[in-house]
Parts: sequence; structure tokens; C-alpha cells
Amino acid sequence: MFARVRWRLLGWTMLVLALILALVGTAVYVTLRQTLLAEVDRTLANRANEAATEIYHFGVARVDTANFSGGVFILDAGPDGVIIDNPQRVDLQSLPLPLPAGNAASAATITVHGERDRLLFLPLDAGRAGRRYLVTGESLEPEERALRSLLLVLIVSAGGGLLLSLAGASFLVSRSLIPIQRAYTRQREFSADAAHELRTPLTVLHAATDVLHQHRDEPLAANGQLFEDIQHEIVRMERLTNDMLTLARSDLDELELAVAEVDLAALAGKVVRQVMPLAHERDIDLALEPVKTAVTVEADPNRLQQVVLILLDNALKYTPAGGKVRVQVARHGNEASLAVTDTGEGISPEHLARLFDRFYRVDPARSRAQGGAGLGLAIARSLVTAHGGQLSLSSQPGTGTTALVRLPLTARTSAFARRFAGVTARLTRPLQR
Repeated sequence: MFARVRWRLLGWTMLVLALILALVGTAVYVTLRQTLLAEVDRTLANRANEAATEIYHFGVARVDTANFSGGVFILDAGPDGVIIDNPQRVDLQSLPLPLPAGNAASAATITVHGERDRLLFLPLDAGRAGRRYLVTGESLEPEERALRSLLLVLIVSAGGGLLLSLAGASFLVSRSLIPIQRAYTRQREFSADAAHELRTPLTVLHAATDVLHQHRDEPLAANGQLFEDIQHEIVRMERLTNDMLTLARSDLDELELAVAEVDLAALAGKVVRQVMPLAHERDIDLALEPVKTAVTVEADPNRLQQVVLILLDNALKYTPAGGKVRVQVARHGNEASLAVTDTGEGISPEHLARLFDRFYRVDPARSRAQGGAGLGLAIARSLVTAHGGQLSLSSQPGTGTTALVRLPLTARTSAFARRFAGVTARLTRPLQR
């Protein structure tokens, strides 16, 4: 599909460029041709006026042809177009001259023995003999030769330009399609992974409902385990759909953030207390390191709590019994930082770079067994980015992993988030009073 799109874009680009070059070349050629022809007409008009002046003021019947050098020739033609006088012996005797119908001077182009000549006809009053025409002419061969050279240059230049443009356009089209291909690939992977994740709970629900249908006459208490399985899978599907909805809104820059002043250390301490029973159950030492100074940020407390919960959940999942998980909050200039460090098995570099990809797991079997879908870190990064911050991971295999959140002390959220925050503030102001 992308190959067809690439060739179509390349074809349309080259077609448009070829049309532009053709129009520009045609305009240059026509303009120069008209300019050269106008210059020839001006030269012929000047020479015709000189000849007419000699005839009228000096009363000469024949013009001095010595004054008409440089390829210009003169003729004397009668009213019927027959040449009366040809002092420079130009071979035009057998050609009918296109004489003008009126009294004004006019120009015409004729072809003589394969050579184009430009003629200017100036009517003269010859008395009883009738009207005569002073014909001044010049060969257009030099101008035609210049125009042929120009046409050759334009064709060669256009051809070379199209070849160079083809290479450049091919490179640019290929580069421009890279992010589209990546986005398309990620979308396909996301759809396939989402379908795979939803298939498991749907299979369980289908099997459970089949069993219940077979034992529909039995009391509900006899199938309590099946109801628990159904409830568990429904909760799992609900969590998965909420996570995908959050990511979809993040992609559209439509995350709803109710921004307020948040004590980052207090929020981290609250989340640590919430997950402390899970840490004790797994025999993991979880603690929040003391904070020296107050760290207050402008953020959505619920979204920020979700980020900390995701990071702590990952740290507890991959830290063995007897390990440690530490949460540290600090302030660095105009930024606040929250670090979650564990003493787990660590992550190899080839996996570390892809941990923020959606549905990506270092150990898929273990992650599914623990109920993970591989969306936690992707959601956490989306939420942190929506606050104008950054989320990064660093790890050493066999030593542990550190997740670092950096947030601005003042809110730098999207325009939608600021509007939502303003609406929330107006709605909650009466309640505060």
C-alpha cells in the first residue's frame, strides 16, 4: 500500500514540477521571441524613416543603399506588389508581397528559400504613378538561431532539473512517509494487541456463560466461582477499555486535566500508604525518603496519582522478595522530580527502549499472569507529557531500575486542559464558599 502511495506522490510531484517548468520555459521563450521581433521591427522602422526622408526632402528616386548595411535591405514596390526597384538585388522577384490594405505602416514575416525574413511596408504617395511602397527587410536567421539555442538550453535544463528533482522528490517522499508508516504500523499493532487482550476475557466469559446455561436449573450459590470469574474478567475488560480510552484521548490531545496546586511529596506518600499492604505481602521494603523542602506543582492530582501508582505497581511486580523500592521527591530549579527506584532484576537495553510502546512486555507470560496488559508505562508517559513534563527510565541488568518523572513547577498543559481547568474552577467556586 505504501509503495503505491509513494509512487503516486512521486508521480504527482513530478507532473506538477514538469508543468511548472514547461510554463516557465514557454513564457521565457515567447517573451524573448517577441522582444527580438520587436527589436527587429524598430530597426526596420528607423531605416524606413531614413529612406523616406531622403525621398521627400532630397527628391531622389532611388535611395542610397550604402547607408543600409548590416543585413538590412530595401525594395520599391508598386501598388500591385510587384517589385519596381531592387537596388540590393534581393531574390524576391517571384514572391507576391503581402502589402497592407490601409495607409499605415505594417510588418509581415515571409519565408524565402527556407529562410525567414521580416518586412516592413511603408506606403508612399507617388503622384500620378499611384501609391508605392517602401519595403525595408531583414533576415531573421540570427534571431532564429538565438531562439533555437535558447530552446535547446531550456530543454536540457528542464530535463536535468527533472532528473535532479526526481531524486530529491523520491528522497523527500520516502522521508515523509516514514512517520506515516510508523503510525500505521503502531495502529495495526495496537488493534491486534487490543483484540488479543480482549479475546482472553471474552473467552472466559463465553465459557462461563455456557456452563451456567447448562446448569441454569441449579441455585446461584452452586456456581459462585463462575460468577467470581465473570466479575473478574468484566473488571479486567473495563480496566483495559479505560486504558485504551485514555491513550486515544492522549493521541488527540484531549486529556481532561483539572489543574490545581499539588504537594508532590504528600501525594507520593498517599500512594505509598495505599500500596504498602501489597509490598508487605511480597516481602518488599517500600519507603518514601524524607523531603527536605516542600515541592508544590500545578497538576491534576488524580492523574498524577495514577502515574505514581503505575510506577510503584511496576516496581513491586519486578522486585523479588527481600528487595527494596524507594520513592524520592525533590526540587531542581524550576522543576520537580519524583523517582521510583527498585532493586529488581533490571532491564536489558534492547527492552528498555521499547518499554513505553503500547502492549509491550519484557516477559509476556509473567505480565499476563500478574494481570498486566502492557499499557501502564504508555499511559504514565502520556499523562506526564500532558502536564508538560518528562518520564524516563534507566536500568542496569541485575541491579535495578529507576523511573524518573520531571514536572514543571508551573502548569504547561495543553489548551484543552487549561480550558477544562477553568471550567472546573468556576464550577467548584460556589461549593468552596
